[in-house]
Amino acid sequence: MTNRWLMMIMVMVFIVQPCFSQTKEKIDQANAKGKVVFLAVTNGNVKLNEVRKVAQSAQKKFPASEVITFDKSDKSNAALVTKYGLLGAPVPIILVIAPNGAVGGGFTLDKATPESLVKLIPTKKQATALLAFSEGKAAFIVLSKKSMKDKTPAVAECKKALSAIGGRGVIIDLDLGDKTESKFVDLLDPDMSATSSHIMVFNGKGQFTGEFSAPVQSKDLVASSKKVVSSCCPSGSGAGCGKK
Repeated sequence: MTNRWLMMIMVMVFIVQPCFSQTKEKIDQANAKGKVVFLAVTNGNVKLNEVRKVAQSAQKKFPASEVITFDKSDKSNAALVTKYGLLGAPVPIILVIAPNGAVGGGFTLDKATPESLVKLIPTKKQATALLAFSEGKAAFIVLSKKSMKDKTPAVAECKKALSAIGGRGVIIDLDLGDKTESKFVDLLDPDMSATSSHIMVFNGKGQFTGEFSAPVQSKDLVASSKKVVSSCCPSGSGAGCGKK
């Protein structure tokens, strides 16, 4: 009898564990192919068909993507619920996950449209910033044009600042003329008439804490990265939070 119960428990473990790994593996596999994931999160099968339909319509508008469904109520998915901050989130909801695994945002079913979901897809460098924030890291975003000759020393100061905070941050080199990053540039809303490189600093919570024009000193960047502002944009709004 004891052996039977042991075998039943072992079978249950092997049934439950793959549920989590399969969902995670699907997301990882899609990301590894450079694809965006529209993660349709439900509570059981409640409105599953409706939320999947919206996600699939978004996929048609952005073919380099995959739709993955996710049951929030399944206990085997608890780790993913925590990872994506879904514990208190209303469902159904559709999250947009960038190829690097960063969450670009999401909409509940009543507000989600294919167009709004596609707009949430972050640019490559925006996704780098979002991933950093999700890991509690600061971001030093160097904005420049090819005509500017002061970018190299500005980046060097950012590297010094990064070293001073124990590597708990990222340096993002953003060319203001890069059309693939135009959405990110618009979000940051820099002074496009500037004649020198600028560094925008965001703390580990994704809050905008300062902007500096070259030449800049690393100590000022460090101080700014440690600053905490009193309020911030809602989760998923992306870099630019607190700028105005």
